[in-house]
Amino acid sequence: MRAAFRFLLHARERLYSSGVLSSLRLGHPVISIGNLTLGGTGKTPLVIALAERLRDRGFHPVILSRGYRRTSREIVVVPTASPVRVRWEDVGDEPYMMARRLGNVPVVVGADRYQAGLVAERNKLGDIFLLDDGFQHWRLHRDLDIVTIDPVEWAAGEALLPVGHWREPKSAISRAHLACVQEIPGAGAPSLPIPSFTVRTEIQGIYKEDVLIPPETLQGRAIVAFAGIAKPERFFATVESLGIRPVKCVPFRDHHRFSLHDVQNVGGEIRITTEKDAVRLLGLGVTDFLYLRISVNIPDFERLMSIILSRLPKL
Repeated sequence: MRAAFRFLLHARERLYSSGVLSSLRLGHPVISIGNLTLGGTGKTPLVIALAERLRDRGFHPVILSRGYRRTSREIVVVPTASPVRVRWEDVGDEPYMMARRLGNVPVVVGADRYQAGLVAERNKLGDIFLLDDGFQHWRLHRDLDIVTIDPVEWAAGEALLPVGHWREPKSAISRAHLACVQEIPGAGAPSLPIPSFTVRTEIQGIYKEDVLIPPETLQGRAIVAFAGIAKPERFFATVESLGIRPVKCVPFRDHHRFSLHDVQNVGGEIRITTEKDAVRLLGLGVTDFLYLRISVNIPDFERLMSIILSRLPKL
């Protein structure tokens, strides 16, 4: 089964590289942020950080996203007004979260990112595209490919789908222009054939809805941490790094669609979760929880931006 999956990957790559199938170009530059595995490598925080940096430099970025596990099929433009007046189920939890965090950066959701980009161009939404989770989206031409890497996964091997979690073998990294490697305690940085940058996770704070909660007010309380993300154990460790010792940690599967029963069964005097989970909980009408907001810090961000801008066509 793995051999068949590997054959299909190579066949698709040959069809595009030989010109039998062609990638379609949008009228504005496209920067892809993707990975080689099934999530948990920090793509979404990096997309947010890049959108903020580009915005600060005078660009008008637009995020193109597939909208994983959304309920709608049509192309949806997430309104930039706050609060976001669209159901998260129609666009997906990550696009909804990005729109909510960024405020004035449009997010366009569609399985065909080329068609989503055309919608953005027709509506004059911006002048540069960030393609969320786009490394395997061959249909759309990219001016720059960034791949995010978890060094622990990288060191562990490359078991391909459907048995493992790898979408492509490690050798596919050579198609990318840049790599952003998560800083994980105890994990060494991999040796890569392309320029790489260390990405550090930074805690922006603990929130209840949009109100910042001082961590010291949580001391001595019966706190339960829960998360429906790809690597919940990382979230639990981050909570403990704040000096919070949960009485219980409850993992759910990635993108778990919570029910009221789930929330009630978690228990605890105070519940804390991730910002992505908060999107799904608020959509359910649940507000009795806290969430952790994180961002990324790249120590050499200016050099990263310099390389990115040098590869883009003139706007």
